[in-house]
Amino acid sequence: SRTGRALLLKDARVFWRDPAQWTQFAVFFALLCIYVLNLRNVAYDFTSEFWTTLISHMNLAASSLTLSTLTTRFVFPQFSLEGRRLWILGMAPAGLPAVLRIKFWAGFSAAAAVTLPLTTLSGLILNLGWLRIAVFNGTMLAIGAGLTGLAVGLGALYPNLREDNPAKIVSGFGGTLCLVASFVFLLAVLFLVALPDILRFTRGVPLDRLPALRLGAFGAAALVALATAWIPLVAARARVKSLEF
Repeated sequence: SRTGRALLLKDARVFWRDPAQWTQFAVFFALLCIYVLNLRNVAYDFTSEFWTTLISHMNLAASSLTLSTLTTRFVFPQFSLEGRRLWILGMAPAGLPAVLRIKFWAGFSAAAAVTLPLTTLSGLILNLGWLRIAVFNGTMLAIGAGLTGLAVGLGALYPNLREDNPAKIVSGFGGTLCLVASFVFLLAVLFLVALPDILRFTRGVPLDRLPALRLGAFGAAALVALATAWIPLVAARARVKSLEF
C-alpha cells in the first residue's frame, strides 16, 4: 500500500541519515562475513563427521546470537523512534496496527537478506549437503521471524517516546527484557534443531532415520518461533489500538 511504502521509505532515510546506526550495522555484518569466510580454515583440520556437525551447529548458534543482537539494537527501538509523531500515524487510515505489521515485515526481510546468503555459504564451505543447508536456512528464517516479532512486539509494549537515541531506548527495561527473551528463545530453538544430531552421536540413531528426525525437529522449532513472534505482536496490537490521541 501507499502508506506502507511511505513508512518504509521514511524509516530507510532515517536509518541512512544516522551514521551511528548504519556504521554499527556495517560492523556487525562485516564481522559475521569474516567469521563465515574463515570457516574454511577451521573446517580444514577436521575431517570427521562429528566435527563437521559440531562446527555447523556452532555456526548456526553464532549467526543466531548475532541476529538477536541486531534485532534488539535496531528493530526494538523502531516504534519508540516515532516519538511525538506517533499521533500522526495513529490518525492515519491504516492505524498503528498496520505500523507494527510493516515494521515486522521490514525487520524480517532485512534479517533474511543478511543471514540466508551467509548460512548457505557456510553450509557449502562445510559440505553439509543441500538438505541440511535447506534445514539450516529454514531454521534461520524461523529464528529471524521469532526475533523480529519479539523485538517489534516488546518495542511497542515498552516504548520510550521521549527519547530519540536508539542506544538509550535499548538500555531500558524493555530492551533488556527483549535481549534476555531472545536468548531464551534461541536456546530452545537451537536445542531442538541439534537434538537429532545429539541423539545420533550419543544414542546411535541410524542414519536412515536422521532426515525425518531433522525435519521433525525443524517443525518443532518453527512452531516455537511462530509462538514467540505471534504472542508479543498480538499483545502489542491490542495495546496500540487502545492508545488515545
